[in-house]
Amino acid sequence: MIIFSLFCLNLHASEQPLRVQVALDGSAPFSSIQQALDSLPSTKEWALIEIGPGIYKEKLYLNRDKVVLAGSGKTSTTIEFAELRKNYLKQQPDDWGSAVVNIKASDIVLLDLTVFNSYGSLYGDHDHQFAIRGFEQASRIITDQCRVIAGGADSLSLWNKTGLYYHSNCYFEGHVDYVCPRGTAWIKQSQFYSQATEASLWHDGELDQNTKLVVTDSKLSGIQGFLLARRHYDAQFYLQNNQYSPLMADKPIFRKTYPDEPNRDRANLWGERSYFSGSSGANYSWIKDNWPKNTPKINADWVYQGQWQPEQQLNTIRSWLKAKAHTPPARLYLVGDSTMSDKTNLAYPERGWGQLLPEFMLPQLQVINLAANGRSTLRFLNEGRLQMLLDELQAGDYVLIQFGHNDQKQDDPKRYAEVNTRYPELLQQFIREVKAKAAIPLLASSICRRNFTGNSLKRDLAAYAAQAKQQAELAQIDFFDLQKQSCDFWQKSGPQGSQPYFIQVPAALYQKFPDGKTDNTHLSVQGASKVAQLFVLELQRQQHALAKYIYRTKL
Repeated sequence: MIIFSLFCLNLHASEQPLRVQVALDGSAPFSSIQQALDSLPSTKEWALIEIGPGIYKEKLYLNRDKVVLAGSGKTSTTIEFAELRKNYLKQQPDDWGSAVVNIKASDIVLLDLTVFNSYGSLYGDHDHQFAIRGFEQASRIITDQCRVIAGGADSLSLWNKTGLYYHSNCYFEGHVDYVCPRGTAWIKQSQFYSQATEASLWHDGELDQNTKLVVTDSKLSGIQGFLLARRHYDAQFYLQNNQYSPLMADKPIFRKTYPDEPNRDRANLWGERSYFSGSSGANYSWIKDNWPKNTPKINADWVYQGQWQPEQQLNTIRSWLKAKAHTPPARLYLVGDSTMSDKTNLAYPERGWGQLLPEFMLPQLQVINLAANGRSTLRFLNEGRLQMLLDELQAGDYVLIQFGHNDQKQDDPKRYAEVNTRYPELLQQFIREVKAKAAIPLLASSICRRNFTGNSLKRDLAAYAAQAKQQAELAQIDFFDLQKQSCDFWQKSGPQGSQPYFIQVPAALYQKFPDGKTDNTHLSVQGASKVAQLFVLELQRQQHALAKYIYRTKL
């Protein structure tokens, strides 16, 4: 244990690491992260792999100690793979390779990137699917400024029962037990989002009474009725100064038992140990202060029992990265619904126009698409998605807001925002809170549906578009009338000419749609490209500040 502390104290900026670069565009020695990992010498020096922006469709296998994977930003660099654990184990003898990032090493650091297991998003199966999996040999693992996301259970699974883990400024998302460490973990200043009405957190501390899961200064949210945490074995939870969404179920942290599997119901030696302090948000009695007396201030010495100083180690590694200064790109956040959002299943023809927008822009503008299917202003706000945006925003960032399609759904109280009352109120709240972060809000009207009667196009979102324009004028912010522009274009194209811009799936092409599908709301690749082009041309027409980042005006 003393060796660990001395090691961390001796790690300093003068101990420069071996540097390796990875870039998808061919501008670096490697275009694959795993190729870069395989190139590392088996020495005891630190290795820093600097990864350029883009989506790296690969699995990673880390079995060398002292490796830093540093992306270009947690929304710029993504490591993505679709893998379901039960499918993988049908072909392989064990879990090695069942995750997107597989770790059998210690002193591993992930910075400024996203790890995404997209299986559940693509195929609808939300069973175990690891984004990051740490094995029994793995300890002293750090993630900072990262997103760890899976479409199912166990997104972040670090399973060394004596392991030490540290996570700061991160975003975690998944289904049951999506953050589930064994050993000791400290998570601070992070965000959690549960996609299931199951437990978000899980801990296993059965081997040592001092192991613990500590979560501080973080925000926990999810769908209606999500649970906070559970355990199977002895565990210990310390939760301080956290904000809990009112959508969280009123159910304390609990022990999952297996009456029909006695071998899984191990002895509960130390009882319930779930401690809270400084809770806010949800108003439940079980998250009120019950902090143990004489507990010292939360710091690395207390959390890791003097074995590790991850914050000091992280500061040193950050100093290595700063030694190579660069100008960060400008950032444009997109906030809206499915007509704007990214679509992960690229085999299906639907795209959001925001997904195609980066194809028109220079890399000096980073487009960050936070639009989500089925969202209205009201649902986006109530799910905590606006707050997640605000937590990421920096001064000078741009935010393009576009809602309307789902706001008009009167039969859905979770989404409906009446056009003359609640809708303008919510738009003004979005605008006001973005401005409060010294960021720059932009407003766009919803795109037009392909809804023809004969040769005449019905403009059924015109009232919401007019209201958006009025609110932009009141707030004195830039407005992009994509409703008018898209409607005018579909009308000019006519019923037949506009058809290729929307989803027109013939029968027997996709198993999900044996009879085919006609969708006159959502865009095809051609339609998404056209709307993105309309936005880009409007940037030019307005001589907008973002126009300097335009790379081309047609694909």
